[in-house]
Amino acid sequence: MFAAVRWFEDNAPAFLLAAMTALVVVDVTCRYFLNVAFAGSSELATAMFVWLVFVGAAGATRKLQNIAVDGVSMLLGEAIKRPLETLLHLATVAGCAYVAYFSTKLSLASWEREIDMLGVPYTFVYAAIPIGFGLMGIHSAIHAVDRVTGRKPVEPAAAKPENLE
Repeated sequence: MFAAVRWFEDNAPAFLLAAMTALVVVDVTCRYFLNVAFAGSSELATAMFVWLVFVGAAGATRKLQNIAVDGVSMLLGEAIKRPLETLLHLATVAGCAYVAYFSTKLSLASWEREIDMLGVPYTFVYAAIPIGFGLMGIHSAIHAVDRVTGRKPVEPAAAKPENLE
């Protein structure tokens, strides 16, 4: 199960970015050179971008690559740093749970509203929000447990900034 989630978080954003870029390039090229527009291409590109952002954010959270202001925590000793990081991970879990709950309600309430040119309910676009925040919350909970137990997060060496040269 976790391998499938990891694969999804690592590969879906790359696929979505490539597909979105190709769609926009083809649409713009056809629009300006052939005077032909593809109905719904901008809405589809927007939906792809929404999924790209939230699934990509979940993958970044899993790899501890999300943006953080860590200047103060670098000055703290390990005795203060570990509980502080655990508390921050738990606060992230709470925030993600809150957003996932309300975005699930939004997504389900949008079943009747369709994307104009595609005829697809907005539920499929909005579903990226609870899925992304749900995954971010799960990863943050795992990181909190890792900090409490002293276990190091298991990630490939290439994901660590000090190994990127």
